Amino acid sequence: MRLAWKELKYNWKRYLLIEIIVVLMMFMVLFLSGLVQGLGRAVSSGVENMSAEHFILSDDAEKLITVSNLTTTQSDAVKDTYGKKATPIDITRMYLQKENDDEKIDVTYFAINPSSYLNVDVYKGHKLTNKTNTIVLDDDYESKGIKLNDTIKDANSGISFKVVGFTKDAMYGHVSVAYISTDSYKAIMKEVNPMFNNTVHAYAIKGSAKKIIKGTKTYTKQEIIKSLPGYQAEQMTITMVEWLLVVITAFIIGIFFFIINLQKEKEFGVLKAIGTRMSRLVRFILSQVCMISISGALIAGVLVLLMSQALPATMPFFLVYSQVLFVLAAFILISILGSLATVIRVAKIDPAKIIGGDFE
Repeated sequence: MRLAWKELKYNWKRYLLIEIIVVLMMFMVLFLSGLVQGLGRAVSSGVENMSAEHFILSDDAEKLITVSNLTTTQSDAVKDTYGKKATPIDITRMYLQKENDDEKIDVTYFAINPSSYLNVDVYKGHKLTNKTNTIVLDDDYESKGIKLNDTIKDANSGISFKVVGFTKDAMYGHVSVAYISTDSYKAIMKEVNPMFNNTVHAYAIKGSAKKIIKGTKTYTKQEIIKSLPGYQAEQMTITMVEWLLVVITAFIIGIFFFIINLQKEKEFGVLKAIGTRMSRLVRFILSQVCMISISGALIAGVLVLLMSQALPATMPFFLVYSQVLFVLAAFILISILGSLATVIRVAKIDPAKIIGGDFE
């Protein structure tokens, strides 16, 4: 380790170039990792944030809450079976308008019972209450000029709402979420569709949900999320690119070290001739690789963390620290494996040929 550090300091310009490349590449990898999670949460965070483990939908809904439709009889059966563990959830996409503004803003309504465990935490204002025509918005709407206590209206029904709070990271299908009470949702639907008959999209269940109710199916939260349109396709594509970059970056380090150590074959030959064990040379090579890869990974991690704090709420970026650590650990491991080519090359050096000047 000490010999490796001395050599790094002596040729610092050469190794600084490698370090810069590692930092830039790993920064890009970690940015993609945050983008993967951010795009995933832009589709599903509204559901992910719910304090529910299972959802009961109509059996023809194909795991999509928005197309589920539970009858009054089924709703009564769910409430009788699960009691307070069950709470209704309605999801629909519509448009909002700011007061005295004709511009329509996309919104996904999450209609919930404010007295239930689905009520969301807020960072500004207060939680949703049973008070008529109140609304809690995702923080993305703040960037669109909507403020606390503003009056906004549903563009389809014309019903006005008072903004009582803002929550963070609540999106569904790449559209920001607005939380309203079930009563407010029914009022909107009756204005839009006079034939609306008070049906419920789905029920969220806290805890286990094994009992079967006729005409319904029960799904886990993860099953609901994976079935959201576009979720799996986005995740698979960007994750593949992310891991491809991890492997490429790691092997770039291996190639750089292979070339650098190729230029030092005379020195390695002399070291072997004076009795330096191969195990020590292996430690020398691996120590340099570890120092470059670990320091580069840590610097890139810090830079991405700082950048994430400065990104606007409209940017679909979300860091999962366990995922970041896993990516960094995988990168360091692949870097070490990639350096084995250098170790094999050094092991094949013949000191006699090096000293005699006959080397390839």
